[in-house]
Amino acid sequence: MLRLDILEKLVYFTEEEIHHLNGEHVVDKSIYLNEESQIIDCHKILDDTQQLAVRKHARFMAYPKHKHNYIELMYVYGGSMTHIIDDQRITIHQGELLLLNQNVEHSIEYCDENDIIFNFIMKAEFLEFLSYMIEKENDVSHFIFDALYSYDNNSEYLIFKVRDNQIIRDYIESIITQIYEPELNSHLELKLLVGLLLAELMNHPECIETYQSNSYEKLLSSTILKYIATSYQEGSLSTLSKQLHQPDYKICKIIKRQTGQTFKQLIQEERLKATCQLLKTTQMAVTDIMVEVGYENVTYFYKIFKDKYHMTPHDYRQQFI
Repeated sequence: MLRLDILEKLVYFTEEEIHHLNGEHVVDKSIYLNEESQIIDCHKILDDTQQLAVRKHARFMAYPKHKHNYIELMYVYGGSMTHIIDDQRITIHQGELLLLNQNVEHSIEYCDENDIIFNFIMKAEFLEFLSYMIEKENDVSHFIFDALYSYDNNSEYLIFKVRDNQIIRDYIESIITQIYEPELNSHLELKLLVGLLLAELMNHPECIETYQSNSYEKLLSSTILKYIATSYQEGSLSTLSKQLHQPDYKICKIIKRQTGQTFKQLIQEERLKATCQLLKTTQMAVTDIMVEVGYENVTYFYKIFKDKYHMTPHDYRQQFI
């Protein structure tokens, strides 16, 4: 259970909430991508090195229709919270969570003094480490792959009915404590705690209400993208075609429709992400890294890396020394 002094902080009015109580009910457009957009940009909320932030939802305000270019997880510590998604009122109650995919259009109804909600703002790449460790697929794992790789995420969300799960509540309370009493390594602890929270949620598929497109093509797409994420070093379209018993051209069409990219582009993106991770976390020679991630031609490797990051692998590594 949270300490009394932290519980008191939960009900304090923030500066933003005081503005709302004083009649300032216009949402600050500066948090949007631009003045004409209703897409909230994670890059205006998080800095370039951040993948995750947790903050208390501002009460006393109804939020108009908007989208995010990040994944959002909302936990109701007290009271309730109501969203409008596809013209349906979706209410989550105390102890429940709502996980919204990128680009889901929704609005949020007025929250009063007793509605204590926490928003988890996550860039898609924050979920990558989970996607690599998933052994058994379920609704959450499919959601993660869709969030990471698919641009067609309309109206995909999950509701977790876990109010009686003490482990999840303990993780949430540890996260809240880190927010209000940050320590030296709080950012690292926060990431680990949120990872454990998501892992525990995946342990209870019986508590998940799924609202997502489960068409055959979408499920096939998830399998294709998992193959790319785990087999990028030596992955090939012909091998994938044999595994799925689908012709090359059909796989290419599905990938293009679901991601806007080609098979080759997605493989290359995974290889470059792995390259960056090895440059940041190891002292391996650049040529060894090149071979490790699946490239053989040094000239080509340097060219595509510089095209993507506008610097050489050596210069990229120097930033993290």
